Formats: sequence, structure tokens, C-alpha cells
Amino acid sequence: MAELIIFGFPLLVLAILYFWYIAIISRRNAVLDALSGIDVQLKKRHDLIPNVLTIAKRFMQHEQDLLEEITRLRSAAISALEKFEDTQSADAASTHFSLENQLQRAMGRFMVQAEAYPELTSAQPMINAQNSYLEVETNIAAARRFYNTSVRRLRNSCEIFPGTLINKMVRIESYPFYQADPAETRPVDAAAFL
Repeated sequence: MAELIIFGFPLLVLAILYFWYIAIISRRNAVLDALSGIDVQLKKRHDLIPNVLTIAKRFMQHEQDLLEEITRLRSAAISALEKFEDTQSADAASTHFSLENQLQRAMGRFMVQAEAYPELTSAQPMINAQNSYLEVETNIAAARRFYNTSVRRLRNSCEIFPGTLINKMVRIESYPFYQADPAETRPVDAAAFL
């Protein structure tokens, strides 16, 4: 009986560590999978933006600065996405998320400004483009929720014992949450609209 305990206990500990390691690796892979789901939707957004801007340019000559800012942010976001795809590092993901939030904020300003141009907002191509854009944004929000859930599960696996020991050995990178831009979380001041 003593021999069984002497040999069985270390084997049990090794088995637990092994299965925890497998869980950490599969959760890291789930994070990367969730990131690729976000990236698919972001690429759809990137592809849609030039069409929206092309339709709007005819009507929104006074908003040229905003249109150029969106074009610049789109290019920067595409570059950040490519860098992330090459490195898959947490830092690259953080930069990528920051630029995407800036692009989303600029597109939000664009949609608000477009409302000042009734000919633009009533044009069928613009209506179709806006509907497509809103659908992509809804898909991005769903992909963000899945990604953030995957990140939380990975972090929990790495931060709860024995995951802390395993993480010290294999050094799994902690990915950032894809959080809303701080400007989006501020309360709305209704007095500003009156």
C-alpha cells in the first residue's frame, strides 16, 4: 500500500499538471481563434469603408477632413492587423484594438455627419451601405464578446493554481481584453442635444 502511495501520488500530480497544461494551451488557441473571428469581421469593415466614403464624397465636400481621417485610420488599422497576424503578440493585439476603436469612433462621427445631408441619407446606395456597415458592426460586437470570454478563461487558467506554476514554465502571453473606447463609455449629456 505504501508503494502505491509513493508511486501513485507523483503520477497523480503529474497527470493533473499535464491536463492543466493542455487546458491552458487549448484556451490560448481559443483566444487566437476568437481573434481570427474578429479579424474576419474587421476585414469586412475595412472593405466596406471605401465604398461608403465613395458614395458620400459626392455629397459631403465640406467634411473632407473627416473622410481623410477615416481613410488614414483605415490604412493604419490594416497595417496593425497585418502586424498582429505576423507576430500574434499581445502588444500587437493591443495596438490593433486601439486603432480599430479609433476607426470605429471616426465612422460613428461620419454617420452622424451624414445625417446633415438628406440627399445622401435617402440615396439607396448609401442606405444599403449603412445597413451593411451596421450588420458588420453587430458581428464585430458578437466576435468581441466571444474573444473577451476566451481571454477571461485563459487568464483564469493561468492565474489559478496550479496554472500559475505551469505558466511560469511555458510563459503563455496574456492577451488584452478588447474593450470599448473610453469615449464610448462616458454618460451621454442630454443637455448637449437640447
